[in-house]
Amino acid sequence: MHKILPILVSWSLLSILLFSISLFVFIILRRMIVQRREASFGARYLRIEEDILGAMASGRSEPAVDIALRYKRHREVLIQVLIDFLETINGREKEVLKVIFDHALRQRCLRDIRSPFMSRRLQATRLAGLFSSPPEKILLVDLLKDKPIIRLAAVNALVRFPDPESLGLVFRAFEQESCPNIHTYTNIIYGAGEKIESFVKEYLQKPISIEKLCLLIELVGTVPLPALYPEIKAYASHPEKEVRIKVARALSRLLIPESYDTLEQMAGDREWEVQAQALKGLGNLKNPSALVILTRGLYSPIWHVRYNAREGLLNLGPLGFRRLKEVARQKADRFASDMAVMALEDFSYSQGD
Repeated sequence: MHKILPILVSWSLLSILLFSISLFVFIILRRMIVQRREASFGARYLRIEEDILGAMASGRSEPAVDIALRYKRHREVLIQVLIDFLETINGREKEVLKVIFDHALRQRCLRDIRSPFMSRRLQATRLAGLFSSPPEKILLVDLLKDKPIIRLAAVNALVRFPDPESLGLVFRAFEQESCPNIHTYTNIIYGAGEKIESFVKEYLQKPISIEKLCLLIELVGTVPLPALYPEIKAYASHPEKEVRIKVARALSRLLIPESYDTLEQMAGDREWEVQAQALKGLGNLKNPSALVILTRGLYSPIWHVRYNAREGLLNLGPLGFRRLKEVARQKADRFASDMAVMALEDFSYSQGD
């Protein structure tokens, strides 16, 4: 037993040594392979880049087709070059990139969008958004139900070049999906800016869910889309509180003078949340006619209503300051007095007095 033990220890040490040497050799070889691949990738990238610049300078499509066929099997490098070029060029030169994509990558890209492998779907989603034609972008809309990272890529792809056809697909999916991811659709629709105006106008007239209706009304104020004021004004007396809140909030952002009467009416709503948003809107309009309504808001039992009333009075300038001083001096309602005092002190502090 005493003779076997040293042998076992020796073998154990030898095994550890051999393992360490093998691991060291593996790391060295792997680093060499990675460096070699990176060098090969970089060299091929430069060749493709040079050829594409030549194709752009020629003004013809034939060189672009030749590039696609020549580098089709070097897919990863070709994709990276196309994406990098697309970040920096505009106009007719983009057509060269589109031709290369069509002849070298399109079919593979459209297959990979349905791939069971997430990494392939992710890359294909990004490419499809950059280069696919509108009829094919319906595939991207389907991906809005995928995993979060794929969904985000689809959102970015649809927002990047929001043509009317793509937006039409997005709104149709938004209407048909029973439980849509509101955050996802908000990112897409908001990212398209004023291009969504005709779609929002159309869908505001449709029988959609309260959640979807609230999103569309919110977008009218945040984009903003002032031309849709008549459409959202019609919802000012909607039976659902959440809808009325969104209307008041949208109107407070649009700053349309004609919205005064609507906001005045909403300031008397039975729900304090609607009142608070309406008072904020009246304050933003800076209309002296709102003096009485804003003063009344200071006497509300709800802190948020009082706060928005005080902000509105501050927006009225000297007229509002005088009223705040009057309310601060009165003794009948301590909460109104405290809010007025706080408003005057905050304003004085902000002016450096």
